[in-house]
Amino acid sequence: MLADSRNSRAAAVPRVPSDVQGVEHWRSGAGSGCLDGSDGAEGVLENVFVPAFDTGASHEGLVWLMCCDMCMGAYDNARIIRTYGTSEVLCILADKSVISVPEQSEACQKLNEQMIRIIRSVNMSETEFLQAAIFMNRIWRFKPEIVSPATLQSLMVGACLLSYKINSDHILSNYHWAQMLEINTKTLNQIEVVILSALGFNTFVSTDDFNTIKTAFEQRVASQQYCKALL
Repeated sequence: MLADSRNSRAAAVPRVPSDVQGVEHWRSGAGSGCLDGSDGAEGVLENVFVPAFDTGASHEGLVWLMCCDMCMGAYDNARIIRTYGTSEVLCILADKSVISVPEQSEACQKLNEQMIRIIRSVNMSETEFLQAAIFMNRIWRFKPEIVSPATLQSLMVGACLLSYKINSDHILSNYHWAQMLEINTKTLNQIEVVILSALGFNTFVSTDDFNTIKTAFEQRVASQQYCKALL
């Protein structure tokens, strides 16, 4: 098998600290069939489903749903192997090697924790977070080759940074953000450049685009809360 050349472009995205660092993926669509794992154990390609659920407050519930959606998409486009008889989840790299990666549910939790941390640290509004999600949706549509389990968290951090800068009256510097994220400022600057380039420097969000995503997630959060109340 030949590695998808788009992996090299995904690898160029700087990354924030995460357990899924260094993972490359094959954008093969829906994978099926069996492969041999690195230890010779037969494995089956699969996508691990993460059920979306409300974690508490409405705002955090929206963040959780968004993170689940994004992780689901990133993992759906990766070549994942689960070996029989173990709980290990493996991912095929561009060089054909196989390494262990977090469960999709764990990756979702880590992304959610990072987003909540950003929201609380810079007092990000729901409007700003939704706009960041719109930026990610555009990147997914027009530059899907840079989105992977390895880069998703960094891209979402960059989308949040950009949305915050566009909307905030009092802007905290990239240095402040880098300290908060425990990365160097140069890395964060590179992430910001990647985001702007992927968007074609088009950061305008129409009222219709914003209201569409806002309404969709408000309905999903309300549905989750209603179901929870019935239990």
